[in-house]
Amino acid sequence: MLQIKIQEKSYSNKPILQDIQLSISQPGLYGIVGANGAGKTTFFKCLSSLEAFEGEILYQGSPLSSGQVAFIPTEPYLYDHLTVGEFYSFYRKLLGIKTVKKYTFEIDKNTLIKRLSTGMRKKVYYNAVLQKPYTLYIFDEPFNGLDIASVIHIKKLLHSLAQTHIVLVASHLLESLQACVKIYLLQHLHFQAFAPEQIPFIESILIE
Repeated sequence: MLQIKIQEKSYSNKPILQDIQLSISQPGLYGIVGANGAGKTTFFKCLSSLEAFEGEILYQGSPLSSGQVAFIPTEPYLYDHLTVGEFYSFYRKLLGIKTVKKYTFEIDKNTLIKRLSTGMRKKVYYNAVLQKPYTLYIFDEPFNGLDIASVIHIKKLLHSLAQTHIVLVASHLLESLQACVKIYLLQHLHFQAFAPEQIPFIESILIE
């Protein structure tokens, strides 16, 4: 279903990812873990066509396009001078969406974004990006800045999406990845695959 081949991704001649070959054949939750600076966000940007790299990403045999990927970064960028509703409209025009029936979170559309807390800003970004369906969903530290009720809501959303889509989730909270089909550890430019029951072992690797 999804084939990832990244021969190399470098910054200033310094390799960040090398000889990455991942094949995901079924829908589900898939965890991505690694130390700070290991290359997780760079990996996500390669999948989202936000970074150039040597290699290819295929979905069902065809190149994966940026329009097929929903990427929710750890700290999404929003335009402070817009209202919440204006930001939604901006994204609809960007994505070619006409109407939206329901948003992930209820937020006053007349509120200026610059007045929102970190958690509320993240909710706005969720609402904006998830106004359309995608082929691949990527969530980079999806629970950062959210209150308990919102975390539960996002967990339900992830599990719902994973029934029919491939959902990649990066989190430093390994216990939040227990429902994953597999957990991929990024270390020394490469990935290793583990079963979720091996989380204690993954933790021991990361704290070495």
